[in-house]
Amino acid sequence: MSDFEESLLALDAKLDEAQKLGKAVVAAIGRIRAAVRVGRVGDISKGLGIVSQRLQEAGAVAGPLASGWSFDTPAYMADGRFSDDLKKAAAEKGLALFERDGRIYCFPLLLRVDARENAVKIGRKLERRIRPGELAELLAHAQKRPQRFREPQFLELLYRAWRRLVGAGWHGTGSGPVAGLADIHEILTLLPGTDYPIEEFARDVILLDRRPDLRTRDGCRFEFPASTLSRGRMRRVVAYDEQGQERAYLGIRFVNER
Repeated sequence: MSDFEESLLALDAKLDEAQKLGKAVVAAIGRIRAAVRVGRVGDISKGLGIVSQRLQEAGAVAGPLASGWSFDTPAYMADGRFSDDLKKAAAEKGLALFERDGRIYCFPLLLRVDARENAVKIGRKLERRIRPGELAELLAHAQKRPQRFREPQFLELLYRAWRRLVGAGWHGTGSGPVAGLADIHEILTLLPGTDYPIEEFARDVILLDRRPDLRTRDGCRFEFPASTLSRGRMRRVVAYDEQGQERAYLGIRFVNER
């Protein structure tokens, strides 16, 4: 069991004790109010003493809770312990989860640990539920849900960016020239503040590659060539699939066969 898990369990035990004492206070007050409503004067004095006693007991337990959490969570998340614990929790649930270049992959989900925020960024969403077992459960459910990624829209986006890059190099028929996917990603992220990391772009390329039947609105199909010529002058866009296998893409071209 990790230090983080032990700290959470210890705090939960203290909170459980405080909650039970709090319920005892509420119950004692309820009994004395019932006595007040009907005028059972003999029960009032006795009941007030019990309420006072229960309050003292609850205060003795609740007082230290203000400093009851002293675990250094940012350090835990930054030094690799959190990632290791998350991997173990994921493995127990049969979840394929691995780490590459400081990013955690749970295909098609991509995670980034944000130690300053005590959170994990899943795609563009900041998730603050970081207990490894709880987060692994959340990821397992998210992985099973139908993904909202829309391959046709992504294909059109790539097509527009590709046409800007190739310009007059393609006349609209036959096979067009190959444009680097890394260059296309740069076009898509030119605006300041654009949050579309190259790793997410690569993940989307994998998802598109699994739909070779897709066509652009004007009927063009796409290809991801990986020729020696392309490899010499294009930067790789690296993606990882469900098994953690590396998939390297270089460029894309569109073909109009009409």
